[in-house]
Amino acid sequence: MFGESAFYSLALTKVRGVGSIIGKRLIDFFGSAKNVFSADRVKIEQVAGKFVAENIKKFNRWKEVEDELKLSARLGQSVLCYEEEDRYPELLRKIPDPPLCIFYKGELSKSMLCVGVVGTRKPSSYGVEVTKIFSSTLSMIGVCIVSGLAVGIDTFAHKSAIESGGKTWAVLGSSIENIYPASNISLAKEILDRGGAIISEFPPGVASAPENFPRRNRIIAGISKAVLVTEAPEKSGALITAYLAVDYGRDVFAVPGNITSKKSQGTNKLIKDGAFLAESPDDIISRIIPDLSRKDVRETFGLITPFVEIKRPDISEEEEKILSVLDSETSLHIDEIIKKTSLDPSVVLSALISLEIKSLVVEEGMGYYRKPRIS
Repeated sequence: MFGESAFYSLALTKVRGVGSIIGKRLIDFFGSAKNVFSADRVKIEQVAGKFVAENIKKFNRWKEVEDELKLSARLGQSVLCYEEEDRYPELLRKIPDPPLCIFYKGELSKSMLCVGVVGTRKPSSYGVEVTKIFSSTLSMIGVCIVSGLAVGIDTFAHKSAIESGGKTWAVLGSSIENIYPASNISLAKEILDRGGAIISEFPPGVASAPENFPRRNRIIAGISKAVLVTEAPEKSGALITAYLAVDYGRDVFAVPGNITSKKSQGTNKLIKDGAFLAESPDDIISRIIPDLSRKDVRETFGLITPFVEIKRPDISEEEEKILSVLDSETSLHIDEIIKKTSLDPSVVLSALISLEIKSLVVEEGMGYYRKPRIS
């Protein structure tokens, strides 16, 4: 049902004082988690200190470990351990604090070329558009899109990868059976159906919680060759992923945004701090696959359209507010737009004209408007 690696690795995560850094150090020194528990106390002290050595020697939570592994098996989850060098994702294994255990469903590959795509939970129409463009194009050349299954940018990144026939991995801040948000349960199933994977550091029974997200973010950063932030405000959790990626020596890319939009303050700051500016998917491809030219990509992978060069949007706050109440399927009357946005009628009318010129809204006649449909 489960092997020694999973049993002793999970046990090691439950020892007081043993986190990912010390756990990695112990396994590297003794060769396996099982060897850690059978090692001489003095040697353990030399590697991890007296406190950890004492806690390893008096560890007695074996039944809890066994029960969690049995439950994970009943739930159809697999377990992958840091000490399994022949199976564990290469890049993730090289970070200073890799998860000692990974619970997952689906198909994981040791050497899959991954790009993390992250951003705000409340994207603008621009954020959605650029996320789709980058995620789709990268997927079409065989890159696995990694994200966190959250609402917003994460969701569009996963969906775009799937719709492009590519693979995507979702890293959770909860155990695998506790998909959060619940609205993405069907998306999680689709990820698995299309050959992707759902990944978590947490054993069964762990609910989503704010303190779990930094741990999730480090996996996204660690498992990826590069991280792309498509849209994020200044205090977005996506920036944590970006700065972790920097710490791990990964390339970090950010899509430039409107300087008047709060939703782009985080991405613009990243660029200011030294992140690579991403104006097209080719900016990323040329870094992670330097031998693959635009011509190669088009000919080899059959891209019909050229890479899209992303232009800086010029959208006012009033226009952004109007876009937030519109969608592409249902048109809205101007009176309803005024009511929903609480903007002055003259401001709404002027903004709608501007948005129509920019091809960001479509007038259907009789004062009804909607967003354009993306074919």
